[in-house]
Amino acid sequence: MPDAGAWKVLIVEDDRIDREIYKRSLRASKTFQYEWRECDCAAQGIDLARTWAPDCILLDFNLPDVDGLGVLETLRDENARPPCAVIMLTACGGEELAVQALKSGAMDYLPKGQLVGDVLPHTVANAIERFQMQRRIDGQRAALEKSAQRYQTLLEAIPHMVWTANAEGAVEYANRQWFEYGGLGLGEGGPLGWEGLLHPEDRERSWAAWKQAREAGAAFEIESRLKRAADGSYRWHLVRAVPFQGPGQEAPQWFGTCTEIENQKQAETANLQKEKDHGIGQLAAGVAHDFNNLLAAILGGASLAMDGLEQGHPAQELLEGVVQAAERAAELTGRMLAYAGKGNVWLERTDLNRVVREACDGLRETIPKNIRLRVRPGRNVPALTTDARGLRQAVTDLLWNAVEAIGEGTGGAIWVRTGEAQVDGQARRPIPPGRYVVLEVRDTGCGMSEETQKRIFDPFFTTKFPGRGLGLAAVQGFVRSSGGEVRVESRPGKGTRFRIFLPAMPMEAKVRGMAC
Repeated sequence: MPDAGAWKVLIVEDDRIDREIYKRSLRASKTFQYEWRECDCAAQGIDLARTWAPDCILLDFNLPDVDGLGVLETLRDENARPPCAVIMLTACGGEELAVQALKSGAMDYLPKGQLVGDVLPHTVANAIERFQMQRRIDGQRAALEKSAQRYQTLLEAIPHMVWTANAEGAVEYANRQWFEYGGLGLGEGGPLGWEGLLHPEDRERSWAAWKQAREAGAAFEIESRLKRAADGSYRWHLVRAVPFQGPGQEAPQWFGTCTEIENQKQAETANLQKEKDHGIGQLAAGVAHDFNNLLAAILGGASLAMDGLEQGHPAQELLEGVVQAAERAAELTGRMLAYAGKGNVWLERTDLNRVVREACDGLRETIPKNIRLRVRPGRNVPALTTDARGLRQAVTDLLWNAVEAIGEGTGGAIWVRTGEAQVDGQARRPIPPGRYVVLEVRDTGCGMSEETQKRIFDPFFTTKFPGRGLGLAAVQGFVRSSGGEVRVESRPGKGTRFRIFLPAMPMEAKVRGMAC
């Protein structure tokens, strides 16, 4: 029954006697209440259907102006549904007509000869209830589709990878960011969709954490490196997932996100490295100063002892060896102080090309013959204010590092270039924007892995043999204390390129040089 009043029935029938039969049958119903209007043609019936808004239309198939199927066609909306329940009535017709009526949107079909007892009232009530239920279902479906569309739009707008996975971890849905970042479709990159994304070193750790979260039914969170399809690089992400179980589901599913934290990880690494360098620098400075005091006593004592000996005394040669060893040790402490940025420096206007030429000329005779040294000084390289002695030592250390990377067996080449670069303020650099002079040393040696590159500036780290490795640490210490930066590019088997950036002296005119 309707919430208030009676159901409204529109009778569209050209036979007056049939109309009276319909009204008598509806009036006689003890179960349902009806009110009605009537007309004898299709045109008037269509107008009343639109203005009176009935709950049901009793529609005769054979009308004088348009048949019942034509009326249904006219009344159907954009969803191919009539505005209310329609029952097609006909004095003659068969199963084919019934099928056509139902396909056109009628809720039921009745031959006029079967309208006995309370068949018509019950048929009308059933048709109305079915129509209203269908309307509610359509409304709910439209609301769900609209909600799903909003949900999909939201997921696509989120600047993170969003995904759902089954209880085994297999990805079943992912938003556009997932596909754009990883370049993989569902089912690609391994049976679970993750093997093609996770860094090989992070897979075991990630799956162990996933299994633990799944067994506990708790949220999953881990930091892992994921492969970016655009350049093949691995970037750090915070991967989160929470379990949820919908109605009728035997096992929980997982809703997850991947948020890139590469910049945060780089900042953390830089801060840790800064703290580490500071601590090592303080240690190196303390050791160097104490060691220098000991060396001063050794050198002073050895010199006094030599002065007190006669020429040709057997101990003369031994004391000379002591002095030479102490001087080499003093040089080592100087390099330790350079790494710590606390050495004794003499700042002066320095020509980078001159320093490079002197360092290379001094080393040409000691470099193995199978290694070619090529020097390409830049034109009009601006001067800089620095400690020329420390700069010369840095060039020497870089050259010897290149020589050792090539080795004596295979041979190779070392290129030394100088120039100028403009560092802008847009890139994330540890040095401020401005003009810099650039020293580049490139070799065709064995190259370095990413793990090795992370440690090459650690004091006494070496891939050769214990007791070496202070050279690059001292280079970095000198460059940083001068307000510059050292950049390294290397791949195993592809050689290495070191570039040193040092602040150039202010100049009136801008000079073109190497590109940054």
